Amino acid sequence: MKPYTAPIRVLLVEDSPSQLQLLRAYLAATPDLIVVGTATTGQEAVQSTIRLRPNVVAMDIHLPVFDGYEATRQIMRHQPTPIVLFSSSAGNAEQRAMAALAAGALAVVRKPAGPADPASATDREHLIRTLRLMAGVKVVTRHPPRAKPTPVLHRTSNQIDIVAIAASTGGPAALQTVLTDLGAHMPVPVVIAQHMAVGFAQALADWLASVVPQPIHVVTRELSLTPGHVYIPADNLHLVIKQPGTVGVIPISDTDRYCPSADRLFASVVCHYGARAIGVILTGMGEDGAQGLAELAAAGAITFGQDEASCVVYGMPKAAKALGAVRYELPLERLGLSVAALLTPVQPKD
Repeated sequence: MKPYTAPIRVLLVEDSPSQLQLLRAYLAATPDLIVVGTATTGQEAVQSTIRLRPNVVAMDIHLPVFDGYEATRQIMRHQPTPIVLFSSSAGNAEQRAMAALAAGALAVVRKPAGPADPASATDREHLIRTLRLMAGVKVVTRHPPRAKPTPVLHRTSNQIDIVAIAASTGGPAALQTVLTDLGAHMPVPVVIAQHMAVGFAQALADWLASVVPQPIHVVTRELSLTPGHVYIPADNLHLVIKQPGTVGVIPISDTDRYCPSADRLFASVVCHYGARAIGVILTGMGEDGAQGLAELAAAGAITFGQDEASCVVYGMPKAAKALGAVRYELPLERLGLSVAALLTPVQPKD
């Protein structure tokens, strides 16, 4: 997906006067970003979004009256708008950021600090780039969940020993749906590459653990895979299969475009599981995972892609489909259920 090219109208939401001034100065120095309004509470953020109709909302997760999560939930209900969250604090704020992503926010990044902070320039550029990218995403009103449909697939002759999933923009909410539909008694482990800003891997795991039925592990070293458990990498690490039944991590390099890399994860699954795997590519920007899913398909694995209508951003699944890597393209509401059906042994007839 290309960055939004027209002048981008930004609503900036930050309760600290000094931080608001700093962030406004950062955006003012970027000619294509125009701050059309500011807000200092979650309630003001909702009201200003409805009144000003910005192209994108840049919002702190920690706000008075109600926080960025509740503001996101109300904005997506009343005036769907691309939302980029930022945070500089640890703990509960990051977990609330994950909940906001599930409620409809598109991305979460680290809040840029003052010029004295060595990381400030990198964080500032990441925020600006993210605002440009997310401003062009078409978002829709979030409706209450519907009754679960029946799966479209049933158990095949393939012996499945692992499920590998890739996701990016819109991924946390999609992962919540898929993992919930897989159920608490999965007979295989699940390994995940979800693109996430540095500092949020543990928060993603903690949030997932609170909303899905499986145990969630943040991988920092080699671990034995346990059926029914879910594995994601720690910050700045790629998740890979080291050998059948063992997951590990490798550090990122300066040339890596994505972290964690879905292509690296899928390639390692191909190497150690081949046709005994299921590969899934969910909503996300870019093309990470497309080549890896194609390798899985070529090895005889069963591959799934989320369909365009249910994706927040139809980037990664589209790229995989273009390579012929997607065997089954399904809406999110059917995808997890269909994977679960493939993992369920066929009951013998009387």
